[in-house]
Amino acid sequence: MLRMHTTFLSFLRSIIDIAIICFCWIIVYFLRFYSGLFVSTKGIPSFKNHLLLLIPVVCICYIGCLWGGLYKPKRIQNILKQFIEVLKATLLGWMLLLAFFYYIKDVPYSRKLLTVFVFMLLLGFFFSHLLIMSILRFFRKRGYNLRYYAVIGAGRKGIQLVEDIQQMNWTGLKCAFFIDNDPEVIGTQILGTDVYGPIEKIIDLVKSNRVDEVYLTLDGGEALKMFPYLESLQSAGITIRIIPDWGNLISINQPVVFSIGSQILFSAADSPLSGHMVILKQIFDTLIATLLIILFSFPMIIIALLIKLTSKGPVFYKQVRMGLDQKEFEIIKFRTMITNAEEKNGPQWSIQNDNRCTSVGRWLRRTSLDELPQLINVLKGDLSLVGPRPERPCFVKQFSEEYRRYMLRHKVKAGITGWAQVNGFRGNTSLRKRLIYDLYYVKNWSFAFDIGILLLTPWQVIRGENAH
Repeated sequence: MLRMHTTFLSFLRSIIDIAIICFCWIIVYFLRFYSGLFVSTKGIPSFKNHLLLLIPVVCICYIGCLWGGLYKPKRIQNILKQFIEVLKATLLGWMLLLAFFYYIKDVPYSRKLLTVFVFMLLLGFFFSHLLIMSILRFFRKRGYNLRYYAVIGAGRKGIQLVEDIQQMNWTGLKCAFFIDNDPEVIGTQILGTDVYGPIEKIIDLVKSNRVDEVYLTLDGGEALKMFPYLESLQSAGITIRIIPDWGNLISINQPVVFSIGSQILFSAADSPLSGHMVILKQIFDTLIATLLIILFSFPMIIIALLIKLTSKGPVFYKQVRMGLDQKEFEIIKFRTMITNAEEKNGPQWSIQNDNRCTSVGRWLRRTSLDELPQLINVLKGDLSLVGPRPERPCFVKQFSEEYRRYMLRHKVKAGITGWAQVNGFRGNTSLRKRLIYDLYYVKNWSFAFDIGILLLTPWQVIRGENAH
């Protein structure tokens, strides 16, 4: 029955999309040639010929939708992912249309018509798919169009999985039962769901409870013992989903699945920034850093003069720090200490009321103005505007020995400001808490997250908390 529902929904989406293509193709003719918004220098083609082209246009655009994956099951997809798929499918259809009209040169169609058509198509597809998704979510929240699953393993991972799914009630996924070998939990309820056992009964329980999917949450040898049962369930048409056993590893981003030959591999610690996102973030950093340098150019000149007039030594201070992929670079800051401050005692962690600071240096640190020259590091590509704060190599070695996940901070480019800093963890504060915030940033990176941190930074600077 569930497969029939899925097939019907895919068929319904196809029919609606074909209707939208037909509607947009007809409307764009009148909009292009009779609305007065566009000049028709090559004359107006007949509406009859326009309608004759409807069949190849529908076929081409529908092929783009199929290749774009618009009709695959989307129960657990969020709105952003679905919009990206709609955008890809529409652009693919548009490119195929351009190629089609290129080879039919006797048809006097301009790029303006096709451009207007593709924008109308994008809006139509997006709103139709959004409407269908909203209707489905409405009914799923009320107990219709449900998909039942069973969880093998009533331990921490299994419970966390069900809790996460329950928070996404719009998916229509409902746990039918847990199954485990632990006699202490068999016969009880977890999160309002019955726990059965032993695991050997899984095949009969799945059949009697009309389960659609089975999630394996066991680890190690216990998981390996389950595979004969999972093979039988798979042969019966049950979808099998397996939570990978990372051991002591953690996945700092959505795990990447790729194949080498006949083997399927999972990547547990890939950077969340890859491909075009690296380029986009660099462009964003460069543009904002350039604007900030222009904006603060006069204050930076005044600060340079104050440093030069009140203490001996250079205006700028350079120090080796560790950034992306553990590569070292020289960070640039306004000098806040006396020259050769570390000659006697070597590298030290910055503390409040440091007697090595100059009078101007204390003020610069309190206001964080000493960090303005780091915008030059951003332009050079050493730093990002937002990211975990870079540390000195000697401290990185020390911290990585104390905290085994510390080096995961280097999976993204270091930043002038960061999630830990805007939450008050800067300077001589808890390293463990800073690491928690840094790893949260690495795992949940997005442009929206970066912008939010940038907007919070001025308030943190004004407060001056832990700035020393």
